[in-house]
Amino acid sequence: MDRSHYRTLGRTGLSVSPIALGTVELGMDYGIPVPDHYGRPSSSAAERLVGAALDAGISFIDTAQAYGNSEAVLGRALFGRRKRVVLATKATVQAGGKTLRGQALRRAMLSGLENSLRSLQTDYVDIWQIHNVDADLLEQADLVAEIFSEARASGMILWRGGSFYGPDLPLAALKLELFDAIQVTYSLFDQRLASRVFPTARRRNVGVMVRSVLLQGVLTERADYLPGRLEPLKARSRRFRQLVSEAASKSRHAAGRGLTPAQAAIAFALAESRIGSVLVGMRTEAELEENLGAASATLSPDLIHELRQLRIDDPVLLNPSYWQDDLVAAAKRMRQS
Repeated sequence: MDRSHYRTLGRTGLSVSPIALGTVELGMDYGIPVPDHYGRPSSSAAERLVGAALDAGISFIDTAQAYGNSEAVLGRALFGRRKRVVLATKATVQAGGKTLRGQALRRAMLSGLENSLRSLQTDYVDIWQIHNVDADLLEQADLVAEIFSEARASGMILWRGGSFYGPDLPLAALKLELFDAIQVTYSLFDQRLASRVFPTARRRNVGVMVRSVLLQGVLTERADYLPGRLEPLKARSRRFRQLVSEAASKSRHAAGRGLTPAQAAIAFALAESRIGSVLVGMRTEAELEENLGAASATLSPDLIHELRQLRIDDPVLLNPSYWQDDLVAAAKRMRQS
């Protein structure tokens, strides 16, 4: 990946690759269960994947305490080359389904940060994010700001971040000036943040990272394996893939010629200039090679217009937490077959 394509992540000033390595799949089973294409890679395969990503020009890696043993995998893979990457991780602030409060929140965040640094085998992370920011967390903005300041003064973090779902919470957070960068959901199916969150973040010079650009595989052929009750998603995915296929054969879509569905979905997100980096989960080097092809792709204006018409505004379809139990059950059946 050419460094000339790198983007600046808001006020942090960090120069990051437009495609970042998302690592949930390196630490735990994740996504739509597909025979022979599901389950985390071995530790050695995961470490090779990280090395291949670095060699290919990916300079930004995102992980979290909640991603199984992802931090430990990265700690081994980045040993001796930590300074080559912008590294971000996330603090878990919920227990028993509720956000911690007061000193319990402080203890959990700071002890969790120390654990993350040990697993990652580093003295600091470039961006320390709060995982799943909710209204209860934002109510404690003053305390959170103190915790961030303490971590920054100790040298354990450089910049403050938060991870969100949906448009309302990041908008509320942006008013508080609590975060230097935000991680939010965005895809050609979920375009809700484009009209309000992205412009606000740009005005406040807050960096934007987006995840779920493939919606756990819904924007690929894996959608065919979704449970029956998610037929609306399957149908929308089939329409998307049809458009991508047609784009390969029509001269008016020549700029999209030859792209796979995954590449087209990533390229759609990259076409949004207000996004600093697109986080893409990968579990194999073949997926890495395919996804990197999106970095140099340019979709035609006509194709982008058609893809924008595929947006969905139903949070039940857009939020995988509503259908996670279906995926877990499907994975269990697949293992037993």
